[in-house]
Amino acid sequence: MPFRPTAEHRRNVKGVIYPLTAAVARRYGIRNDGAYPIGAFYTLHIDNRIWSCVGGIWFRPSDPLTIENRNVKEEDIVLFLRAIESGEPTQLRSGKAVTWEAIPQAEASELPDS
Repeated sequence: MPFRPTAEHRRNVKGVIYPLTAAVARRYGIRNDGAYPIGAFYTLHIDNRIWSCVGGIWFRPSDPLTIENRNVKEEDIVLFLRAIESGEPTQLRSGKAVTWEAIPQAEASELPDS
Protein backbone atom coordinates (compact mmCIF):
# COMPACT_ATOMS: atom_id res chain seq x y z
CA MET A 1 0.00 0.00 0.00
CA PRO A 2 1.55 3.34 -1.02
CA PHE A 3 1.54 6.46 1.13
CA ARG A 4 1.31 10.21 0.50
CA PRO A 5 1.96 13.24 2.70
CA THR A 6 -0.92 14.14 5.00
CA ALA A 7 -3.14 17.05 3.93
CA GLU A 8 -1.16 19.65 5.87
CA HIS A 9 1.98 18.64 3.96
CA ARG A 10 0.40 18.36 0.51
CA ARG A 11 0.08 22.12 0.30
CA ASN A 12 3.01 24.05 -1.01
CA VAL A 13 5.21 23.23 1.97
CA LYS A 14 8.76 24.23 1.19
CA GLY A 15 10.84 21.14 0.59
CA VAL A 16 7.98 18.74 -0.20
CA ILE A 17 6.72 19.28 -3.74
CA TYR A 18 9.95 18.89 -5.72
CA PRO A 19 11.28 15.74 -4.02
CA LEU A 20 7.81 14.18 -3.90
CA THR A 21 7.28 14.76 -7.62
CA ALA A 22 10.76 13.37 -8.39
CA ALA A 23 10.15 10.32 -6.18
CA VAL A 24 6.77 9.66 -7.81
CA ALA A 25 8.36 9.86 -11.27
CA ARG A 26 11.14 7.49 -10.25
CA ARG A 27 8.85 4.98 -8.52
CA TYR A 28 5.93 4.97 -10.95
CA GLY A 29 7.42 6.39 -14.12
CA ILE A 30 6.13 8.87 -16.65
CA ARG A 31 3.71 7.74 -19.35
CA ASN A 32 4.53 7.99 -23.05
CA ASP A 33 2.33 11.10 -23.22
CA GLY A 34 4.49 12.75 -20.53
CA ALA A 35 1.93 12.39 -17.73
CA TYR A 36 2.85 11.77 -14.10
CA PRO A 37 0.53 9.99 -11.61
CA ILE A 38 0.72 12.90 -9.15
CA GLY A 39 -3.02 13.08 -8.57
CA ALA A 40 -2.74 10.15 -6.15
CA PHE A 41 -0.30 12.19 -4.07
CA TYR A 42 -1.77 15.70 -4.35
CA THR A 43 -5.53 15.77 -4.02
CA LEU A 44 -5.74 19.57 -4.21
CA HIS A 45 -3.33 22.39 -4.86
CA ILE A 46 -2.10 21.11 -8.23
CA ASP A 47 -1.07 24.31 -10.00
CA ASN A 48 -2.98 24.45 -13.30
CA ARG A 49 -0.36 26.84 -14.67
CA ILE A 50 2.15 23.98 -14.45
CA TRP A 51 0.03 20.81 -14.74
CA SER A 52 -3.01 19.81 -16.78
CA CYS A 53 -5.13 16.79 -15.88
CA VAL A 54 -5.23 14.19 -18.64
CA GLY A 55 -7.52 11.78 -16.78
CA GLY A 56 -7.82 10.33 -13.31
CA ILE A 57 -4.63 10.73 -11.30
CA TRP A 58 -2.56 11.60 -14.38
CA PHE A 59 -1.23 15.12 -14.96
CA ARG A 60 1.04 16.40 -17.72
CA PRO A 61 3.37 19.37 -17.20
CA SER A 62 2.97 22.33 -19.54
CA ASP A 63 6.77 22.53 -19.72
CA PRO A 64 8.30 19.08 -19.17
CA LEU A 65 11.87 20.38 -19.19
CA THR A 66 11.16 22.64 -16.23
CA ILE A 67 10.01 19.63 -14.21
CA GLU A 68 12.86 17.41 -15.40
CA ASN A 69 15.47 20.08 -14.66
CA ARG A 70 14.40 20.80 -11.08
CA ASN A 71 17.39 20.66 -8.77
CA VAL A 72 16.41 17.95 -6.28
CA LYS A 73 19.03 16.33 -4.08
CA GLU A 74 19.33 12.57 -4.47
CA GLU A 75 19.13 11.98 -0.70
CA ASP A 76 15.79 13.82 -0.61
CA ILE A 77 14.40 11.68 -3.42
CA VAL A 78 15.51 8.53 -1.58
CA LEU A 79 13.84 9.72 1.67
CA PHE A 80 10.58 10.32 -0.18
CA LEU A 81 10.78 6.97 -2.00
CA ARG A 82 11.10 5.22 1.37
CA ALA A 83 8.17 7.17 2.79
CA ILE A 84 5.97 6.35 -0.23
CA GLU A 85 6.61 2.67 0.49
CA SER A 86 6.61 2.71 4.32
CA GLY A 87 4.58 5.71 5.46
CA GLU A 88 7.30 6.64 7.95
CA PRO A 89 7.71 10.37 8.76
CA THR A 90 10.29 12.22 6.68
CA GLN A 91 12.61 14.78 8.25
CA LEU A 92 13.29 17.69 5.88
CA ARG A 93 16.61 19.52 5.97
CA SER A 94 14.71 22.50 7.39
CA GLY A 95 13.92 20.35 10.43
CA LYS A 96 10.24 20.03 9.56
CA ALA A 97 8.79 16.52 9.78
CA VAL A 98 6.44 15.38 7.02
CA THR A 99 3.84 12.84 8.08
CA TRP A 100 2.24 10.36 5.68
CA GLU A 101 -1.08 8.57 5.21
CA ALA A 102 -2.17 5.59 3.15
CA ILE A 103 -3.46 6.46 -0.30
CA PRO A 104 -7.11 5.36 -0.57
CA GLN A 105 -7.54 2.17 -2.59
CA ALA A 106 -9.55 3.91 -5.33
CA GLU A 107 -6.57 6.16 -6.13
CA ALA A 108 -3.85 3.63 -5.34
CA SER A 109 -5.39 1.18 -7.81
CA GLU A 110 -4.73 3.68 -10.62
CA LEU A 111 -0.98 3.72 -9.91
CA PRO A 112 1.16 1.60 -12.24
CA ASP A 113 2.81 -1.43 -10.66
CA SER A 114 6.32 -0.66 -11.92
